[in-house]
Amino acid sequence: MTRSRSSQSDHDATVERLAKQLEKQGFNVKADLPGYKQPPTIDGVRPDIDAKKGNQRKIVEVETPDSVNSARDQKQQQAFEKAADRSKNTEFVRKVTSG
Repeated sequence: MTRSRSSQSDHDATVERLAKQLEKQGFNVKADLPGYKQPPTIDGVRPDIDAKKGNQRKIVEVETPDSVNSARDQKQQQAFEKAADRSKNTEFVRKVTSG
C-alpha cells in the first residue's frame, strides 16, 4: 500500500499537529517524522506517535482514506491495541484524515 503524495502530506500534517498537541499537554513525544526521535516498534510495527507523561502513554496511529483497512493498517491496529491492553495506563488512538 502506498499513499498518494497528497494523502502522505495530509498524513504527515496530521501526525505533526497531534504531536504538537501532546507536547503542549506535557507529553514527551516520539513521532515518525523528521525532527523527532522515532517511536519504538511494537510487535514489529512502528506507530506514528508514542507519547509519555508520567505513567501515562498514548500510542497514536494516523491513517488516510487510501490506507484504512489495508493489511498493514489491520496489523498495526492489532499490535497497538494489544500493547494498550497489556498496560492499564496506555491508550491507543487511531485517527483517519479526511483526505
